[in-house]
Amino acid sequence: MVKPLLFSKTNPKGFSLVELMVALLFTLLLMMGLASVFKASLSSFYTSGENLSNTRRNRMSIDLLSDDINLACMYLADMALPPQTLVTLPPFYIIPNAPIASAGASDPQTADELYFYMDEPLPFEGTLQGASSQQTAADLVVSGLDISTNSSTYVVNCSSSEYAKQVHDGQVAILKDFWEAVYIINSATSGPTVTFNAGASPTAGITGMGASGMPTRANHIAGSGVIFVRPAQMIRYRVEMLTLDPDPEKPNGIPCLVRDQGVYSWNGSGFSPTAGSRQIITENVSGFKVYLSVNGGLGWAGLGFAGTGFDDGWNAATGIRGQIDSQLQTSGRPGHYTTRGNEHWFRDIPTQVRVDLSTRTATKRAEFSETKQELAHRELTQSLVFVPRHFGLPMR
Repeated sequence: MVKPLLFSKTNPKGFSLVELMVALLFTLLLMMGLASVFKASLSSFYTSGENLSNTRRNRMSIDLLSDDINLACMYLADMALPPQTLVTLPPFYIIPNAPIASAGASDPQTADELYFYMDEPLPFEGTLQGASSQQTAADLVVSGLDISTNSSTYVVNCSSSEYAKQVHDGQVAILKDFWEAVYIINSATSGPTVTFNAGASPTAGITGMGASGMPTRANHIAGSGVIFVRPAQMIRYRVEMLTLDPDPEKPNGIPCLVRDQGVYSWNGSGFSPTAGSRQIITENVSGFKVYLSVNGGLGWAGLGFAGTGFDDGWNAATGIRGQIDSQLQTSGRPGHYTTRGNEHWFRDIPTQVRVDLSTRTATKRAEFSETKQELAHRELTQSLVFVPRHFGLPMR
């Protein structure tokens, strides 16, 4: 007789409640560790991305500043004579520690403003069309002739219709065969070709800049290169609060380094930007400082300087310009001991320009704080030190 199988009640299958609780505890501990690792990885991803973006933005800004300041005080309209200037509006100056309007509590409160003059060439070169007799105005007079309207009409191929559209009345065309600068009037564009007359600048007698009469040469050599120039431009760099994106946490906007451009006002009316000329160089700026040195960088005029404004901060005996004069007393170019009485002093005195640009991350994070107990930005400062191309280059 087969006996039935008996199951022991003392050996049940499955886990007990205690075993489940212990397993759950270990699982939670493991998940907490994984969550901590994931959070650290995510935080590292965000912070490294913001730091990289900040570094890239700062580097691009320094490159743009380098290219632009390298053209500071470039005089093309008249290579023999510098433009007319005023003591109250020199062709290169710095306003230190200018207040930043509408800056918030965590934003920079002051920054330097940089101003400089330049004749700005358009980013292309044209080619003069048509035949030429190469006769000068004097040749025509001796021949019993005179410069006519046809003699002062020029046709230039700009190689592109987009380039040709950039040529306007009031600009200057420099014909490279004899390097003669002519004032453009009555310009007309047809495809890549621009036709214009050369005449007198209507403000030459007021500003002292531009052609005061007809061209000295009746015709120029066909095929010669032609450079088009926006004459007498004033450039300004400064920090402003801009509301680029609606953000309730930043009602005043974010500090940005902006570049403005306008026509140089020789009559002393001050700087007036041209509409549409504004460029935002970089966002989230935490500092912008400009220093000068005429002793090879042994000392920097403006470094640690607390003065403000044009009169006290730049032009006074104790201002940045006064500090430059002090450097010239003991070092610098031989025979030059002061910048006074010559608003184009930088053309004779090699002057180093140092620009310190500080940017910050867009977001505050605890990881950027030294104590890790509060939110903070991470800042990056880069310096640009060089002698601009047209400094220390005497006019002859």
